[in-house]
Amino acid sequence: MMWLGSFIFLAIVVLFVSATTVVDLSFHKLKKETFFVRMQSQYNHLKGVTDLNLKGNEFDSFLDCSTNLENLRTLDLSQNHLVRFFFLCKEEYNLQVLNVSHNKLEYIDDNAFNDRIPKLKILDLSFNKLTVVNETMLQYFTVLEYLSLSHNPIGDGIHESAFWNLEALKHLDLKNISAPYFSSVFFKTLTNLSTLDLSWNPIDTIPLLPINLQELDLSGTQVISFEKLYLPKLRELKLNYMSNLTSFALNDLENLTGLEILSMIGCRRLIQLSLWPQLGVVLPRLQHLSIKECGLETLDIELRALVKRTPVVELDNNPWKCDCKLEWIGLLNSSRNLSRDIRCYAPDQHHGKLLAEIPNYELECEYDSSILYPILWTCLSLIIVFLIIAMIVVFFKRPISQWSFKGKNGDTVTYKNVIESNNDLVRILAVSEAHERNEE
Repeated sequence: MMWLGSFIFLAIVVLFVSATTVVDLSFHKLKKETFFVRMQSQYNHLKGVTDLNLKGNEFDSFLDCSTNLENLRTLDLSQNHLVRFFFLCKEEYNLQVLNVSHNKLEYIDDNAFNDRIPKLKILDLSFNKLTVVNETMLQYFTVLEYLSLSHNPIGDGIHESAFWNLEALKHLDLKNISAPYFSSVFFKTLTNLSTLDLSWNPIDTIPLLPINLQELDLSGTQVISFEKLYLPKLRELKLNYMSNLTSFALNDLENLTGLEILSMIGCRRLIQLSLWPQLGVVLPRLQHLSIKECGLETLDIELRALVKRTPVVELDNNPWKCDCKLEWIGLLNSSRNLSRDIRCYAPDQHHGKLLAEIPNYELECEYDSSILYPILWTCLSLIIVFLIIAMIVVFFKRPISQWSFKGKNGDTVTYKNVIESNNDLVRILAVSEAHERNEE
């Protein structure tokens, strides 16, 4: 009965294949023997197939010699158990899309990626076990436009010239590959690159990037400095979940003159967002600013002009302190009421309220104790010193004219307040010397 069921299934597949060039055999628990031996040895109807989906089956390898897929353009082998695959038997394939993500690949053999698939435009290698990307692995993919290596334990296993032949590449995904750094020469030939994902890598420095880049994701990295970021064509920048980011000055992004979307979601330690006054407008084309789920308690009034001209501003889920420093948000003359997005965390009397619900006269500011206490202690210390000096002066208060000192022979010499001219002093000294000579 099992044999009969398999036969019926294969018959249905063949009938389906003969009627279309797109075949979906995903999640059928197929093993490679079922597909290669039974289906293709008995039937020759796969020859015209252009799109084949074998996703979610139980293939542990794939060999082109066992197929009749001469016209194949799209092949999906994702979510199998692949440890290897080969393209060896046909001189050249028309394959343009290859998805081998979510498998068990540890190394890509030279017989897998070779000159037999030169038309490949999309390659997905994500969620495997790759540790090395060398110079020969991608050397034949001169027309490749999309490459994903994300979620592989590559670390520092990318060779410096690994991407140099990918001059047509537009999208590169290097998310979560455990890379401690990216060399400044990695991307030097990728002049057409428009989208780059470096997120969730333990890097603390931004490498030299292609100047034509339009989308950049640095989320989850340890980067805290953005001053040298020069990407005039960049439209979207993601800085989400940056664990080391505590303060951020938007002036550091002054060279991103084309930026339209800036997201800083989930930066829990971000407590200060600032904008210093300077010549020229910072982020003149910004359309969407998202600073949700951060650690912000207030927003400086210097941000008013930027917030006012940005169509979409998201401020949700911050521990806002609703006092007079946020009063300017409610007074913004804009088409939206941002105060309805701010839910107060402090002070206690406003906890849980929306900023829009609080009258302005109730937005009171308390003195900053971190500044007040030193001032008070300084004043108190000065008062104490002054009192001590005053007590000493009062206690020892005596006219200077009554001060007396004992001479060598016990004689007491008394000094009185005398104001003498220089001539008088000379005359007194002369008389004294004459008197001494007479005594001798």
